[in-house]
Amino acid sequence: MIKIRLIPLLQLYESSVVKTRQFLNHRVVGDAISTIKIFSKRMADEMIIVDIKASKTKKINFSFIKKISRECIMPLTIGGGISCMRDVDKLFECGADKIIINSMYFDNKKLIKTISKKYGNQAIVFSMDLIKDKQGYRFFSNSKRKTSGLVNLDIFFKEIKKLGVGEIFLNSVLQDGTMNGYDYNLIKKVTSKINLPVIAAGGCGNKGDCVKAITYGANAVAAGSIFFWVGESVISVKKYMAHKNLKVRLI
Repeated sequence: MIKIRLIPLLQLYESSVVKTRQFLNHRVVGDAISTIKIFSKRMADEMIIVDIKASKTKKINFSFIKKISRECIMPLTIGGGISCMRDVDKLFECGADKIIINSMYFDNKKLIKTISKKYGNQAIVFSMDLIKDKQGYRFFSNSKRKTSGLVNLDIFFKEIKKLGVGEIFLNSVLQDGTMNGYDYNLIKKVTSKINLPVIAAGGCGNKGDCVKAITYGANAVAAGSIFFWVGESVISVKKYMAHKNLKVRLI
């Protein structure tokens, strides 16, 4: 049986790890290299790093990404500021195992297909950043600076599978940084419609939230605030998940 993954989510700004609330007002919570060293020693299954400065400037600090990858002993997913094939190639050369994309879907769909053909769909994670209003869910991109119309999930999932996306990073923008729990109804809705692995993100505040996200259909959970503000560790959360009869890696 495939193990459930617990994934630290780090938002990067220059050389610091920061936390946002609903994608706004980032606060520094630590040094990036030191933080990555700690998570690398504590049984994290993967790590996702999103450079929020690069998302705005479209300038990726490849030399720093290379430093990060040297310290990260788990599969590493990198996102933020990716706009061309050269960016993708350099990120993989710097040590990324996967890339996480978002605005590329709106700006250059053909590039997604090109990346998939070269590196395989397992190398592409789509960050599905959604905000719910009275009419339904809307996409957000470019760190909440752009929005789409209402999302037709059935049409969208058919399209991204054809483009070559291999995994969904499902992020509820309104839950981001609130520690009020994941958007469980969204998790259930999405996982019932697509046959791709789904990583739940946005809102984790305690160990029980991780368990609940999995029971609603997620294949993995990503979290940040629980590690920085609550004092939980990857190990403590995994032990709790195992106690609740979820199959996680403990060695």
